[in-house]
Amino acid sequence: MEIRLATRDDLKAIDEFDIFLGNRMTEIERSELWVALEENLVIGYISFNEQFYTRPFVHYLNVRKEYRRSGAGRFLMLKFEELYRQSERLFTSTESNNLPMLLLLEKLGYKCCGVVDKIQKESEIIFCKDLNPSESKS
Repeated sequence: MEIRLATRDDLKAIDEFDIFLGNRMTEIERSELWVALEENLVIGYISFNEQFYTRPFVHYLNVRKEYRRSGAGRFLMLKFEELYRQSERLFTSTESNNLPMLLLLEKLGYKCCGVVDKIQKESEIIFCKDLNPSESKS
């Protein structure tokens, strides 16, 4: 499996399975979108930036249905962690009923750090991961 920065050429393949709001083209232009490929097919993507209180935050993680449980989501999250390995803390969120993402975050060592209710039908759970726990201040 290859993980690389997304390009404009990936948009058509992403559109085939994209379920989230947002503008993938803008994310590509800002170098905020990475893709997972299997035999040159885009099978997943991750979108992140540092606009969550200036902290690294995964906004979207999405994998084609037929490739779920293939490790693509895990590899994309590990790429995020690798790119921000000098950060003290990473963040993401997911809806309270998204069991696959909840399990992935648990496996990767993310901890619940808050819940936002009443934005949408399901509660949004905020997760964080301390990369350098001995150096973490807050």
